[in-house]
Amino acid sequence: RTLQHRDRLVSAEDFVTITRRTPGVDIGRVEVLPAYHPELSSELGDAAGAVTLMLLPAFDPRHPDAPQPDRVFLSTICAYLDPRRLVTTEVFLRGPDYLPIWLSAGITVQAGASIAQVRESVRQALVSFLSPYTWQLRKPIIDRELMAVASRVEGVVMVNQLLMAQGSDAPTSEIRLDRLQLPKVLGISIGIGEAAALDELRGQGPPASDDAGRF
Repeated sequence: RTLQHRDRLVSAEDFVTITRRTPGVDIGRVEVLPAYHPELSSELGDAAGAVTLMLLPAFDPRHPDAPQPDRVFLSTICAYLDPRRLVTTEVFLRGPDYLPIWLSAGITVQAGASIAQVRESVRQALVSFLSPYTWQLRKPIIDRELMAVASRVEGVVMVNQLLMAQGSDAPTSEIRLDRLQLPKVLGISIGIGEAAALDELRGQGPPASDDAGRF
């Protein structure tokens, strides 16, 4: 690899490979956005000479579910990349912009299965699917796709309903993400039967019953 890129940042693949070699930091994700200026660009490809890297640490003890690079992390990578970039290339290092998401699902559990275990498995499956380490930039969140993920969990007979919303917005079937945005699950409820209302989950309505399976 070193012979191929000669330790110079030229292609998007070079940026990923060389950035991950930065000593002193443990990198969990590197996304390269070529010809993109995080403060001026509206679309990819409209900022010639600019390259933006979206970076995540492998682990953030302060925000384990929504990791963010701190100043030391970014400064260390910046110092390593600067002598390796082309003089005509301006490089920007950024963390993600998290979009707050609320989820509520109602499921039917297979007879004989542990309700608590199945609910927890569905919760984990949805959170894992929306992980900031794997979610594709600019990929929309679609309710039917989340329902498919939940339906594949062992012990789930049917996903009766799935509600999702961004922040304090009304429930929607699709949430679009732009630029450096990634999903951040603020709360998730897995109920038996119908899904609990999102306002209940957000604390804006009466508390859900014990059968709601809120996590």
